[in-house]
Amino acid sequence: MKKNIIILIVILLVIAFFYISQLDKKEPIVCIEETKICSDGSVVGRTGPNCEFAECPLNNNKLLSNFGNDQIERAITNYLLTQKLFSWKTKDDSHNFCVIENLKPDNELFPLYVWACCGEYIIQDGELKELSGSSGPKKINYPNELSFYDLSKFSYEAPGDGSHYPEDIRKIFPEDVQQRIFNFDRENIIKRIENIAFTNILSWELIKEAVNNCEVKKVFQTHRLLVTVNLKNGEELTATEPKIDDIMKIVKEAEPKCGNILMGTE
Repeated sequence: MKKNIIILIVILLVIAFFYISQLDKKEPIVCIEETKICSDGSVVGRTGPNCEFAECPLNNNKLLSNFGNDQIERAITNYLLTQKLFSWKTKDDSHNFCVIENLKPDNELFPLYVWACCGEYIIQDGELKELSGSSGPKKINYPNELSFYDLSKFSYEAPGDGSHYPEDIRKIFPEDVQQRIFNFDRENIIKRIENIAFTNILSWELIKEAVNNCEVKKVFQTHRLLVTVNLKNGEELTATEPKIDDIMKIVKEAEPKCGNILMGTE
């Protein structure tokens, strides 16, 4: 008799445990497919029970710049994108990007010696595709004066191709930089530009979609192709447009459906 009672109690406990565990089960949480671009160019999405953005990588040194001065780095990059040798188009809707690494980080005054990697990119079938590109060392000249880095005051020197390359390296660059050039590992800078290109192009596509879906409150465009869009839900999107005023054309085409969208330019 006691044995039967014990068996019955065990059965009841098992049933109770199963019932409680079923009550604790919740429907799986599906977060919206939204992304955030981190400072190193990587992308994180929403995750977890509250659908918050995942943490950006903290120590992804392989994809970080070695300049330490964002203003100078951005000015040099913007300057390179104004030069035909580094910024060109084989397709109208392609995007051009440049990234640089400092070949002499301890030098704080111009001339600066950099490795510049520039390319023309599109996203095709969900994958980044490089249409054309160039990579190599550059000597960047600028008057050592207090200014906001006027792009028209920059100039550069670059080695020629083929048999002239080693000779020009020795003419243009100091000895300590020459060794870094001949031993330069391109893997890091290629990963950086691919990350930046992919995330920027994706952001540009999100901006176009937001405009066409009448989700945009106002748009601001700089003469360096940087576009910032404020959405009606309070969020902000930033990307580089393929050509100057591309965003203006997209906004104008959407106005018959969406009404007036505030626009500003630098």
